[in-house]
Amino acid sequence: MISMRILLTVGHSMLKNGSITSADGTKFGGGNEYEYCKSLSTYLKKALQANGHEVDKVVCPEKTFTSSSQEKQYKLAIEHATRYDLVIELHLNAASATAQGCEVLYKSVTGKKYASKVQKQLSKMFKDRGIVKRDNLYILNQTKAPAILIEVFFCTNRAEWKKGNANKEKIAKLIATGIGK
Repeated sequence: MISMRILLTVGHSMLKNGSITSADGTKFGGGNEYEYCKSLSTYLKKALQANGHEVDKVVCPEKTFTSSSQEKQYKLAIEHATRYDLVIELHLNAASATAQGCEVLYKSVTGKKYASKVQKQLSKMFKDRGIVKRDNLYILNQTKAPAILIEVFFCTNRAEWKKGNANKEKIAKLIATGIGK
């Protein structure tokens, strides 16, 4: 029996010219947000499916869009065409070499419930920055289904980057545990 139908999206995209619309922490010893989240999404989809969920994964088509605004149109069209119980978007935070921790963003009451549970799990591995209500992000306020946006860690923090790269499967399982069965 399927518990929920989940739309799992990877934040950002690779534009037609090859540039990536996400944060790049390489100058701090970290890495690229988009590439990491694209990789993590494979592990997370598997972990969510192991919990009995049906998961549709969306990665924007690479080298197709000419601007980041096309990401929004692409993802929302997919979400609006199907009935989902939850939308999860993967991101990494970026700031400085010393910024650290995880946080989960939400807008709705249901989103807050999932944000709290996922945050509790991720904070077993990364500093707990808490959950944050946001009204200005399309993935949280323009989807039909409740949505959460997960900032797994800081791609600008070398230590977090190393930990995140070495533990993708574990991170995916922590998130899936937060979502539940």
